[in-house]
Amino acid sequence: MSFLHSLDDFYVWMIKLIYDLCLATWFLGGTLHKLLVLLILSYISVDSYAHYYDTLPKGVNSFVSRYIKSDINSSYNQSKTLSPFTFEVNADIKMLEDINDPTLNDILDVFNSYPDAYSAISLGTHKFDAKADVNVDVYALAYGITDRITAYVGVPIYKANVNINYTRIKNDSLDEVSDILQDTNGDDLAQTIGNIVENLYEVDESLIQSGIVNALEYDELGDWQGEGLGDTELGIMYNFLREKKYGMMATFGLVAPTGYVDDPDLLQDIGFGDGQWDVFAEFGGGYELRDDITINAWTRYTYQFASTKKLRVPLASDTNLGAENASFEEKLGNKILFGTNVDYYINDWFKLQSGLVFDFISEAEYSSSDAQANRRLAKDTESYSQNIKMLAQFSSLKLFQKKKFVLPAQINLSLQKMMDGKNVPKTDLAEIEFRFYF
Repeated sequence: MSFLHSLDDFYVWMIKLIYDLCLATWFLGGTLHKLLVLLILSYISVDSYAHYYDTLPKGVNSFVSRYIKSDINSSYNQSKTLSPFTFEVNADIKMLEDINDPTLNDILDVFNSYPDAYSAISLGTHKFDAKADVNVDVYALAYGITDRITAYVGVPIYKANVNINYTRIKNDSLDEVSDILQDTNGDDLAQTIGNIVENLYEVDESLIQSGIVNALEYDELGDWQGEGLGDTELGIMYNFLREKKYGMMATFGLVAPTGYVDDPDLLQDIGFGDGQWDVFAEFGGGYELRDDITINAWTRYTYQFASTKKLRVPLASDTNLGAENASFEEKLGNKILFGTNVDYYINDWFKLQSGLVFDFISEAEYSSSDAQANRRLAKDTESYSQNIKMLAQFSSLKLFQKKKFVLPAQINLSLQKMMDGKNVPKTDLAEIEFRFYF
């Protein structure tokens, strides 16, 4: 009877194993939405009028419409290695031997008495592919309070599609193991075990889905689509230094938690916000090397306030998969963003820009009565990425100032590519932006 119970436990454990290895690591603890929010909203204040440090003239408004597209199918892990969101698991006996699980060890000890059956044990080979397509429309409105102070608000609207594909590359060996055990003459225990193994369900997509829903109580896994607001940024830009060849600016503001937050009962969704208030300060400046070349640099520090959230209690230290929900006080890591770029003005209406962007997020902190869960949730939450950005800008500002064009506006086309990272999905961005001044 105890062996029958162990086999039942083993089957539940098998389902957890496949999901743990193949599914729960896809979005790396929710860092996907954090990275997108950081990259999208932190640039609303950059290049607001002409140079980085320029603010709007008193009484002038600016409207910004930006469209961002990103396809995400790989990530940088803890060791900074780029890995695709493709996982293939060959759950053969060698893999099972490497796992230190009491229930599994007890079962393997029983099978070990029958070498032919033992060596034939396999739960099959399973492959999972995931891809996220994220499109974002960002709308921002700015107003020149004075010639040196500009206020702005920016709101992103996300549309995301997550596609998941499952393929069973190789069937399990339950029938083969059953036949070997049942053919063992004179051994009633072996034949009994063989009968039990013969009646186990085949390891396939429906069984895995059943394990997710029934054993772990997650919502059913499948393709996911979501659309809605992200977190809203509000800021004040202050141009405190303006000379003929150089200038500096400070920006202060906050980020309001208006975006959709990850559902702890759904594995495949993407949060459009992180569920807590942030405050930030940004400082930067620019210097004209020549009339047609300007170099800019800036840094932003964001403090994230703690908030209470319902999260899954991780089953182990190397997974985000959890069997139950609990309440945690979550203090997400503070952010540091540094960027620098060079502007090259081809003429009065066309500019090229190349730049580098580095962002860092410190380790998150979790507080609850479960100290082990706190440590597991915080593990591998420290992240960073290094990016290069190329931009082409078409602007009528100088032509408007010279009374040669009727409407002051800008069109920006840019590409941003992530070159290196740690604990972040590899996110390359293509953007088109329109800025109108009135």
